[in-house]
Amino acid sequence: MIPTRKLQLRDIIVMSAISIVFGILYLIWIFAAGLLSGVIGPMGGALLSGLWIMACIVCAYIIRKPGVAFMGEMIAAFTEVLIGSVSAGSVLLLGFAQGIGCEVVLALFLWRRYWLPILMLAGMGGTTANFITSYFVSGWSQFSSSLLMIMLGTMLISGALTAWLSKGIADQLARTGVLNDFALGREKLQQQREESNRGLRAN
Repeated sequence: MIPTRKLQLRDIIVMSAISIVFGILYLIWIFAAGLLSGVIGPMGGALLSGLWIMACIVCAYIIRKPGVAFMGEMIAAFTEVLIGSVSAGSVLLLGFAQGIGCEVVLALFLWRRYWLPILMLAGMGGTTANFITSYFVSGWSQFSSSLLMIMLGTMLISGALTAWLSKGIADQLARTGVLNDFALGREKLQQQREESNRGLRAN
């Protein structure tokens, strides 16, 4: 059955807080990508492209409700614009596309499976959406077919690896106990109880 639970206030607060932090980081990463692209060309942005889907992966993995990946990414994009991005239109468009790309993958699993392979697929969905959008709005259509294929492959790998990193960050947060009221925190608590019970039975 598809989850129909609405977002609660605490979900919105935590999602917003996480996304704002990533929105600030996104702006910093823009400058890093610009420097790298100045050295190795458009591949610089492709290598780092996965960094811009971290908000949607972290938020979705923690809260596990429909729409969280998309909303988290849009909040991060709006934050990026508000604190100083000079290209508001493209930032918001890319944020929209990346959020949709991640959300669609999670929707295919009815927002009920948040295993690492699925999160990595969601990350790849986000960077694929980035690639398609950039092709039409950022002049990538001028690149050769071979370069575009290499860039797409690089972005897919970047999205998968960044999703793996995002899961690790969220798991570390969950271990502190601050996420016990959320789906991820409850899952970790259940795992701890099961491990404790197995230990007692073994003794």
